Amino acid sequence: MPLAASQEAIGAVSEALRSQLSLRTALLVTVSRPDLAATSDEEPKLNLFLYQADFDAYLKNHPLDAGQPAPLWLTLRYLLTAYDQGHDSDSIAAHRLLARGMACLRELNFLRPTVPALADNPEPLKLTFDPCDVDLLSKIMQGTDEKYRLSVAFQVRPVLIVPDVPPAYAPPVLTVGPAGAEGVTVLPTLGPWLDEVVPARFEAGTLIELRGAGVDGSIEQVNVGPLALPVIAAREGAVQARIPATPALSPGFHPVTVARRLPSGRWMGSNPQFATLLPTVVSAGLGALTDSAGKLSGDVSIAGQRLGGPDDSVFVAFYRDGVVALNLEAAGTLSQTSLLASVDTAHALAPGEYYLIVRVNGAQATLTPRVEWQL
Repeated sequence: MPLAASQEAIGAVSEALRSQLSLRTALLVTVSRPDLAATSDEEPKLNLFLYQADFDAYLKNHPLDAGQPAPLWLTLRYLLTAYDQGHDSDSIAAHRLLARGMACLRELNFLRPTVPALADNPEPLKLTFDPCDVDLLSKIMQGTDEKYRLSVAFQVRPVLIVPDVPPAYAPPVLTVGPAGAEGVTVLPTLGPWLDEVVPARFEAGTLIELRGAGVDGSIEQVNVGPLALPVIAAREGAVQARIPATPALSPGFHPVTVARRLPSGRWMGSNPQFATLLPTVVSAGLGALTDSAGKLSGDVSIAGQRLGGPDDSVFVAFYRDGVVALNLEAAGTLSQTSLLASVDTAHALAPGEYYLIVRVNGAQATLTPRVEWQL
């Protein structure tokens, strides 16, 4: 689970900074408290000291996926201190080393590490210099003359840490009242302009109707995201198109427009309405399960259509007794017809009956197949 690796992100940021500084300055770079760094190694060097970690005020309530709790977004604050061969930070030689380190940080500006702990960070890590006055240095270095050392402060943000917390997914409400005796019929509406797309949430193979003013037989094309579809039926105020079952379009939220060709050959499009292409789950089957101290680990294969490609965000949640017992990140395939959710020993589940909730790019499949998680 790549997101789980983000729980080591703080150490990964320190290692990335140490590695880049060492590579670009050809100096020894350590990660330690300034007083400890002064007593080790008899050669010129730079030292990084992480003195503060703040919660990022701009991103702290921003989730990665609707329905999941927001992860931790951090701003890491570092001190860069230089030491000459005699462990002095206030000599001309040390000042030269400090300037080299500052130039290196300025050159970096953005960090794009590829290590697992930082690979899923949605934004590059931005390096920014902070004010570093006498009061700050005195507090960090405990205020004595012997421990006061000229240093430079900088910050790295935003650093993502994803805790292992179950999301708040739930199966969709299909009827109000018992199936077959529904009490209320709910029709989707997306407002004015191109007035509505019916249905607003659909699976592959669905016939959709687009309604609005000026929508008639002159419309030649329906655009769903990057996919251009032919009009198969038209009347005054509405046209129809069918969503193909090919993997050319991934599930998720897509703009939907209609267009007609002008005499000049150009296309004139409508305002967009947004609709949701849903993943289609057909069936789910269990592989061999392994007993781990009373809990079971193993694989679940899911078959269907539009289940997500290699670049899509795919989650499979095990739902039981009104809560999500486990949420797994799965890898999509080029054909988008199958998924494999692997429950490892560390996340083994108690035996019992579970419903599988499949979400791709924030769109949740209508069918939630039941599996008997038992040997």
